[in-house]
Amino acid sequence: MPRLKPQAKLFLIVIVGAGAIYGLRSAMQHGLIPTPGIMKSIVASRVTLPPQEEAQVANVQALAYPSTTPASVQATHIQFDVWEWNAMYALIYANGGPDSTKGSLMEKNGVNLTLHREDSNTQMGNDLIDCAKQLHDGEKTCSKGAEAIVVMGDSGGQWLSNLNPQLKKLGPEYQAVIIGAVGRSNGEDALLGPAEWKSNPQSMKGKTIVGVIRDGDWNIALNYLGSNGLKNNPDLKTYDPDAVNWIAAPDEDYIKAVTDVFIPNRCEDRKVVKDGRTTGETKNICPDGVVTWTPGDEQAVHGRPGTAKIVSSHEYASQMPAVILGIKKFFNDNRDEVSGLLAASFQAADQVKAFDAVRRSAGAISAKIYNDQTGDYWYKYYGGFKDDKSGQMLGGSAVFNLEDNVNYFGLDGKHNNNMRATYETFGKIATMNYPLLFKDNPIPPYKDAVDTSFIFSAQASLNTGGVQGASAETVDYTKEAESGTVLGHKAVYINFASGSDQPLPDSIPTLNELKDSLAINSQLALQIDGYTD
Repeated sequence: MPRLKPQAKLFLIVIVGAGAIYGLRSAMQHGLIPTPGIMKSIVASRVTLPPQEEAQVANVQALAYPSTTPASVQATHIQFDVWEWNAMYALIYANGGPDSTKGSLMEKNGVNLTLHREDSNTQMGNDLIDCAKQLHDGEKTCSKGAEAIVVMGDSGGQWLSNLNPQLKKLGPEYQAVIIGAVGRSNGEDALLGPAEWKSNPQSMKGKTIVGVIRDGDWNIALNYLGSNGLKNNPDLKTYDPDAVNWIAAPDEDYIKAVTDVFIPNRCEDRKVVKDGRTTGETKNICPDGVVTWTPGDEQAVHGRPGTAKIVSSHEYASQMPAVILGIKKFFNDNRDEVSGLLAASFQAADQVKAFDAVRRSAGAISAKIYNDQTGDYWYKYYGGFKDDKSGQMLGGSAVFNLEDNVNYFGLDGKHNNNMRATYETFGKIATMNYPLLFKDNPIPPYKDAVDTSFIFSAQASLNTGGVQGASAETVDYTKEAESGTVLGHKAVYINFASGSDQPLPDSIPTLNELKDSLAINSQLALQIDGYTD
């Protein structure tokens, strides 16, 4: 089994679009009447490959680019709702366009896929439920809605807690599950606000952030608050001067968080609370910061000069995989196509990792699917760059190939299951902040939420085809530590028996939580400042 790395977030598609060579009958004299059995010589369609000598990683053979011509794949039609998110770079390249194209890796793997941009979390959930109802009524595929969506893995538990109680009414086989990851955010998902928040995290006390509540970027902020001992006020109707407060993004839309609230500085009145009790005062609060991702990060720093990136998915590198979440029955009924979809994405990820020309091509395809910006724009933001106007590092994503999935989900027995770590850690954070919300619909156990059998099926397919993939990413902790950036200080108490190196039983849960925390913040080096006996 290939070994993948939790950091690597690259994966998805490689396209082999060989132009079909077909023959034309030779014409008889004067070219008017075709003569049976005689074939006319023609010029073969040209197959364009990325320059192999430019390969930036080993073991990846250049494959042909996808065409722009729609494919005609005789397979169950699959529809995905996707955000405008560069972590899906490989999935997008594998498809070749909004619909699978000729020569694409999806076509090669027998997949008929449509990718539809949908920025609203609310609508994404509704689309999944609408589709499940059609499947329940006997349809094999959905005429409306989506069989699957791509979401942030750290909020996977929150998605399932909300969706599965509704889906299970149709039958337990209709519940949603996570089947694999196509990439990860590597900096573009971020907490943005006054620069002082980074040098002095305590200055966030009494400030207000706008974002999609209980989703991945909200988690980035909560992770940062927890690392610096700051309180979070989860009540969207009150203001606590001793905590960090929140304004919900309109329609659960990460772009509207920036354009409709943060940039116009939209304020509202809130009741003031102290130690959980109202004081009788009212305060007009305004958004001091925002959690969002590209193009929201660009819009935020340009729309409100002085806005800085405080912390992002670059530092919390294993927190935010782009996972495929969809209806279990549909996945099981179409196992070959779904496994082929993953295999195509993993191959595409290898191509994206290896060839700059492929990354540029994926940018152009992204612009078509999103119907926004240009290919150069998405290419630039995929790799991440320093913005001249604001001086901020913007963008940054990565793709996941097969080895990345094996490592991230801990399938080889050698790597920590980082998917479980992020799923459970942020599920606990959400539950702690909103206990009443999750009282009747708790976050499902990890074993019920994730089905990795499709990754194994994709692996078997790729191994049978003799496909060689890129190695998973690794982290250079020495390089990361050289930046000198400190993101948080936290006191962790682990008790040992006197004169022993064995932790006491009551410290085991603390050690397990610390292990998961370190797995999530896997780009960061850890400094231990003290211990005693």
